[in-house]
Amino acid sequence: MTERRFVATWGSFALAAVPGALGSVWATARLAPLLPPVELAEWALLGVLLTVFGSISQLGLKPGYMQTVSDLGAAHRFGALRAGAVLLAATGLMSGSLLALVLYGFHWQGHWAAVSVLAWLPLHCVIGNVAMMFHTDLRILGQARVLAILSIVTLPLFVFVLELLLRIDMDPLAAYWATGCLTSAVFVGVLVVRSEVLHHAGFDRAFLQRAVRMGVAVMGGLLAKYAADLSVSSTFRWALDPVDAGLYGFAVRSAEPLMSLFVGAFQMAWGAHVYDWIKTSADGKVVAAKSRRSWWLVTIGVPLGVAVAYGVRAMTASAPDAWLLLPFVLMIVSRTLAFGLASSMGFGQTIERDYGRGLRILLAECVMSVALVPLAAVAYGADLAIAIAAVIPWISVWRLRRHSLRVTYALKRSGLATDQ
Repeated sequence: MTERRFVATWGSFALAAVPGALGSVWATARLAPLLPPVELAEWALLGVLLTVFGSISQLGLKPGYMQTVSDLGAAHRFGALRAGAVLLAATGLMSGSLLALVLYGFHWQGHWAAVSVLAWLPLHCVIGNVAMMFHTDLRILGQARVLAILSIVTLPLFVFVLELLLRIDMDPLAAYWATGCLTSAVFVGVLVVRSEVLHHAGFDRAFLQRAVRMGVAVMGGLLAKYAADLSVSSTFRWALDPVDAGLYGFAVRSAEPLMSLFVGAFQMAWGAHVYDWIKTSADGKVVAAKSRRSWWLVTIGVPLGVAVAYGVRAMTASAPDAWLLLPFVLMIVSRTLAFGLASSMGFGQTIERDYGRGLRILLAECVMSVALVPLAAVAYGADLAIAIAAVIPWISVWRLRRHSLRVTYALKRSGLATDQ
């Protein structure tokens, strides 16, 4: 029964991601021919930068909110939901504005081309942060199908607005982020109404203190992970020639559907069930069994990721050469699948409610990425940089799994000692 529930939840989140994935494919096929290779690389790099700045501004509230709802019950969540949304709107505005200012500085120095998009970054971060809170609220309440319906409704709006902005000769990347802001705002508005938070009063400051304390290690770990991704993106933007930069940028965009439909949906389904699995089996047997089964994510994910990327390439006019593109696609698919498996392999942290070990593991990954990928690119070229970038995240997956197995072994030993 639990297996079927998990697969059903995964399917619901994947269904919810389908319209967004289709929008991403449409945008890539539509905009890639309009962009020079350098701006293709900047498109990919900007996505990572927004993730880094967004993860900082979100203060790790997601696991804290999920734990609060799990502990207190859904009927008592409204003060926490309101407090989190207000705080994250403010931090999102600050982080988006700071990122825009930094990239304006790079533009003045001649190191950033896509300047028209920068004005949209503060609004993007505000809406993204608020959306995260209400999206998490819907997840923890088990209402993934609502997300699917809303995504289906907003897809035609996304395509319509993007085409309209391109017809009035708006810069392609600026048009992409402006469209995203508008459709996300509609999405968030519906989620706010759906949550019924406007019908309740209260502002739970105590939740913010608890959630931020719990989320510091989570935020630090995500930040380290995204900083590692940033070092890879920066390397291919600035340390290699424009051809390699363009291939990297196209590979990132063409692999985006794999992340949203397959890996991202898996992570959300895992987060929606992992607390119940731990409650069901205090010794960790249930969650450990689920973790072992998640290895097949790789078996399916590699061919699926390559097929999706080349499907996007087939839809794109003036697409990159297939053989030149392949190593970049394999690297992105490898990194994406490792990111997904890190969720299921790190269950030991969830059992302990202590994410310090994961933070240290991801900091080590960040240091290796920052040190080795740029050095390999400058000294030996793109091929070695691609290989190193593809392998490094799997070291973190292996270390997370080792820690989780030690946690379950300790629980088993403790149980044996109690029995004796």
